[in-house]
Amino acid sequence: MGKRVRVHLYTRNGTMIGAITGRVADVASEVEVAPGMKKDLAYVVDIEVVEGESTTYKNSSGMENEGWFAIQDLQIIEEESIPGWFNN
Repeated sequence: MGKRVRVHLYTRNGTMIGAITGRVADVASEVEVAPGMKKDLAYVVDIEVVEGESTTYKNSSGMENEGWFAIQDLQIIEEESIPGWFNN
């Protein structure tokens, strides 16, 4: 927790719609995200839009600049990480 991360956002069809950065504030293990599908999630806060159409990120419930993301989709952007590597 506390790590700065980057997340690339995609539509359900797989089209990239932008990228965000933020700070991990919480994690949850084995959350059921669909019937029979569980994922480890991270709650990301202080979100800044890196690239995309909007300058403000809104999650599915309408909250701004915070949201849950699959840990497998996060890229740590701390100084000690190797550029371009996903360090989960």
